[in-house]
Parts: sequence; C-alpha cells; structure tokens
Amino acid sequence: MRNRYAFLRSTRWLGIAALVLAVSVTCVLLGRWQLSRYETKADQADLVTTNYDAAPVPATELLPGPEAALVHQDTWRTVQLDGEYLSPGLLLPQRPIEGSAADHVIGVFAADTAQGTWLFVVDRGWYPTDSFTDHSAQAELPEGEVSLTVRLRAAEPASDRDLGPGRLHALHPEQVLAELASLSGAGTDLEDAALVTGAYGTLATEVPSTAEPPAPLPRPSTDLGNHLSYAFQWWVFAIGAWVGFVVLARREAAGLGAAQPGAGDSDATTGSRPASATGPRRRRSFADDAEEDALIDAQLGGQHAQSLQARDTSSR
Repeated sequence: MRNRYAFLRSTRWLGIAALVLAVSVTCVLLGRWQLSRYETKADQADLVTTNYDAAPVPATELLPGPEAALVHQDTWRTVQLDGEYLSPGLLLPQRPIEGSAADHVIGVFAADTAQGTWLFVVDRGWYPTDSFTDHSAQAELPEGEVSLTVRLRAAEPASDRDLGPGRLHALHPEQVLAELASLSGAGTDLEDAALVTGAYGTLATEVPSTAEPPAPLPRPSTDLGNHLSYAFQWWVFAIGAWVGFVVLARREAAGLGAAQPGAGDSDATTGSRPASATGPRRRRSFADDAEEDALIDAQLGGQHAQSLQARDTSSR
C-alpha cells in the first residue's frame, strides 16, 4: 500500500504535475487580474456616487496651490470658477464617448481665485467625429466674463504625439498651454497667471454659453461588470486542475493494483472455488487405467451373453 502511488515519481507524472501547476498558477493570476479590475471599477463607481452631485466649492479648497496634485478621493468634485476663456479653443480629437467616435472642445480658462489668477484646462464637451460637417460653431468659446462649474479630474500624462496646430492628444496642462501659445494671435499674455498642473475640469454648467455649445459629457458609468464572477470562475478552474490530477492518479493506482501478479490467483484459492476442487488432486496411474479397462470388458461380455440367450429363446 505504501508503494501504491510510487508511479507519481516517474518522469511522465512529474511532467503532468508540472503542467497542472502551471495551469493552476495561470488561473490564479487571471482571477487576481479580474479582481483588480473589479476593485478599480468599484472605486471609480464609489467616487462618482459620492462626488459627482456634491455642491460646488472654491477651487482653493480642493487644490492648495496651482501645482498641487488632485487627491484621488476628490475626483469628480465640483468647483466654482469665475473669469474668462483664453482664445482660441483647442480640439481633442477621437476621444470616444460611450463607444462612439467624438471630438472634444478644450478651452483654457483664466479663473479669479483667492490666490490670484489660475489657468484651468476645461473640457467643454463633445460632438460626433464627422469630416464632412462644419463644427466651427461648437468649437467657439464664450466671450467676456463667464461663470463655470467644473468637475475636477487628475491631469493626464504628457503625450509625444503631434496632431497638428490646435489639436491635442492628451489633457496635459503644460502641453495644452504650450499648444495655445503656439497659435497665431492667441491671447496668452498673462504674466501673473499660474497654470493648474495637477488637474483639469470637465464642464458641468457655463453661464453665459455660446449659441451652439458642444454636447455635455455624460455621467460616468457605475456598472461594475462581471469581473468579480470571472475572478471566482478562474479560481474554480485552478482548483479543478488539481482535482483532475488526483482523479487521474487514483485511476492509475487502481489499474496498476488490478494488474499485479497473483491478484487474481488469491481470489481463485478462496471460498469462491467449488468445494470439489479445494482438496488435493490425485494423479492417475497405469493400474487405474487397467482396472478401468477390465470393468469395461466385463460389461461388454455381459451384454453379449444376454443377447445370445434372447436369440435362443426366440428361435424356439
């Protein structure tokens, strides 16, 4: 019994075990990846639920200074801004909205704060990407004093792609301001203004606005998807790989046990053998054969005598 599973040390079974280990580890990692996606979506949904509809506050309440990074827990918080846009507007092309291609209208807003003039990058909204339609009306910025409420988001990393004059690939405040300054006639002569580098805003309200403003950005989705159930499925697969290994090993052990020499003989020598076969068998000898022949001759002779007697009786 001790050596019943000795075959597990063979090269073949060591290879099977290594394959099962690789499959199970892969399934565990895939499950952990799905769990991390679920946790990320759950965190984002919690921020939207908590902050998206919160009352607006002054910008300096959430950003201690223009170069301060936006705290993660303040994502989607609403701030009130008063000031004016710097002309002209910029374009962030091919940034999908709910799966559809869209171009975003970007403006740089000079806001009056308790710490002086701050320059905020603002995503004013979007319109469907269409090369055959004139969207210049949606790209226009309001003139003069404007009151905004914007929802803050962390600034995007810088991009090394150049899409041409007035077009952006990322909402990186330094790159946005540099692109605005590069345009001919841009009104960027604000020596006392400080650029907000750690955040940008998505427009919630704008008073006054333009005659044909871009479409407002939709509320972020709070759908968590199926990532949590996928994570459990991958972990079940990881356990199932080892369950399959154990089942195969038990079948292999059972097959080897049935094929061992003497396994069937031990059953044949038990009570299942007929009682007449349990005793020792005597070998036949020549004397036994002679005695049997004599008995047969005697029987034949008796039968012949009876036939003769019967014949005489019938002849009389």
